Amino acid sequence: MAAKMDGFGIASVAAGVVFAWGGIKGYSPLKAVENIITGKNPNENQGSTSLVSGANGSSTTSGSGSGQVLATYSNAQLQSLWIANGGSSAKAATAACIAVHESSGIADETSPNPDGGTNVGLWQLDTKGKGAGHTVEQLKDPNTNAKLAIVGSANGTDWSAWATAPLCGV
Repeated sequence: MAAKMDGFGIASVAAGVVFAWGGIKGYSPLKAVENIITGKNPNENQGSTSLVSGANGSSTTSGSGSGQVLATYSNAQLQSLWIANGGSSAKAATAACIAVHESSGIADETSPNPDGGTNVGLWQLDTKGKGAGHTVEQLKDPNTNAKLAIVGSANGTDWSAWATAPLCGV
């Protein structure tokens, strides 16, 4: 016997899919729903908006295609960012743990490095090390930082350049 689903059930499933998709893509689920309702492509007007956690822990977005980040990435958002930029899904939890310990999930975090460089961004990439060849501003971009962390850690298999790696079991 086939189960029946009413309109509310179908709408609930559809909303869940849109929210999951938005989280994976780093898009605003509310903007995607608005676009769907108005007959537009869900990607339209999403730009490179970054998904961040608001002060109360709720998920919010910032920027209007600018990519600027005004708050803190959660562990789950860091994992999504890692995967979205080509990182191994099997290493995403470790990568997020390291970013939390390195920067508290703050994309524009900077700190001095003993080598005279500056550690920048979510994974605190050293301007004289894993972030060499990029400006501080470039390294503050969450996508650039994630991509360089993926390369610099051999896709999450070599965290030897990160002092916080032992806190994450590596």
